[in-house]
Amino acid sequence: MAERYLADDAATEALGEALAQVTPPGGTWLLRGELGAGKTTWTRGFLRGLGGDPEEVASPTYAVLHRYDLPEGRLFHLDLYRPGPEGAWALGLEETIGPGDRLVVEWAGQDGPWPTDWVAELVLVPEGEGRWAEWTYPDGSSGR
Repeated sequence: MAERYLADDAATEALGEALAQVTPPGGTWLLRGELGAGKTTWTRGFLRGLGGDPEEVASPTYAVLHRYDLPEGRLFHLDLYRPGPEGAWALGLEETIGPGDRLVVEWAGQDGPWPTDWVAELVLVPEGEGRWAEWTYPDGSSGR
C-alpha cells in the first residue's frame, strides 16, 4: 500500500492525474472516504490525466452516474451512496462499459460489474486542511 499526505485540493488532483497514467483501459478505482473527503476532487485530476476536461467533473451523488468522453474510450464516474454498494448491478453497467473504458466508483462494494479484473482501491481520510490518501493496485502493490 502506498500513502501520501495531500495538503490541499491541488495535491489531491495531482495524485488523481498521476494514478490515471498507470490505469490501463478497463481499469476501475474504488474510492472510499466520508462525505467531503475529496473523492470528486481526486476524480477531476484523474480525468485530466486521461486527457479529459476536469471542469466537467461534478459529484454524481444525485445523478448517480456521469460519463466523460476521452481521446481514447470513456470515463464513467459512479456514486453508489444512495443506491448502496451493490447498486452498480441495478444500473446495467456490464452492458454499458466496454473494455476500453475506465471506471471510478464512490461508495462501492468490493464486487461489481467492473469492465476488467484491474480494480484498485483509494482511501481518503481528511486531516486538518488536507487529507491522507492510501492506495493499492490489483496485485496488492503500491505501484512503486
